[in-house]
Amino acid sequence: MSLHTSVVSIEGDHLQEIADVLRKSGYVIQESFTVHSGDQASLELNWNPARNRVAKVAYSSEGWTHIVDPEMVLMIDDVWLEFSGKWNNVILGWICEGASGSYGLWVFQSGRKRREVLAVDGVIALDSGEPLDEESDVNWSEVFEDDVLLIAERLGAQYDFLADRTYLVYRLDESGIAPS
Repeated sequence: MSLHTSVVSIEGDHLQEIADVLRKSGYVIQESFTVHSGDQASLELNWNPARNRVAKVAYSSEGWTHIVDPEMVLMIDDVWLEFSGKWNNVILGWICEGASGSYGLWVFQSGRKRREVLAVDGVIALDSGEPLDEESDVNWSEVFEDDVLLIAERLGAQYDFLADRTYLVYRLDESGIAPS
């Protein structure tokens, strides 16, 4: 079974600032709370009681803060230009959507967009910025989720979502977000 998710990984511990990021991205936080296992966090991502109501989960691990984004929209939000500049760090967004064969990577660093690449069903739909050393052995026209996860790991942002730890759950209203 293939992955169907997107994650934004932020270098450093920024868990307490995720609410600010979500608000800046146009979300209204209806509720936030913590859960203490990956299984609970995974169940919370399925919360969707009505149109324009979604859940996102954030956690910290190994010096990175991660936001799991089932709607697959946060990684391309230019809000990361501002926050990567404010925090003077690297922010990595990635997508793995096996059903459509969509795999991509966005890297923001110290206030600039360093790299963005997206392949859809073997066709490179977006490719800007210099390729990263960490993706040197990846052929984007044949990319799969293992390749994307390996690049994230090489950058230091290993995806370890289901481990038992404290997760922040955000139940959000996205009705104010303009469609792109």
